[in-house]
Amino acid sequence: MNKELLHSVLFWLDPELSAEEIENFKGFFEELARVPTVKKLQFGRPAPTGARPVVDNTFTYSMVATFDSLEDHDIYQEHEYHTRAIEQYSRYWTRVVVHDMLVI
Repeated sequence: MNKELLHSVLFWLDPELSAEEIENFKGFFEELARVPTVKKLQFGRPAPTGARPVVDNTFTYSMVATFDSLEDHDIYQEHEYHTRAIEQYSRYWTRVVVHDMLVI
């Protein structure tokens, strides 16, 4: 039985980027959303949720992609839209953290 997979990624962009370059980074997510196995892709900036010790709002952008299965996620990882987007936009970031979760 396949389980839905959530692919959560945090991006810290280069602090030397201009406001326009940071805005243009949205194109990265728009390209990833085109991969056919992506069920849903959402992205955004840190929410102003306050300065609690457990909250890390130091990232620039975050995204969550939903897949119907681990297999669909694996197809996404190798898909030309995904690899091309990384080639085009990886110069923008200084750090990336990925958390993948199978929904139970």
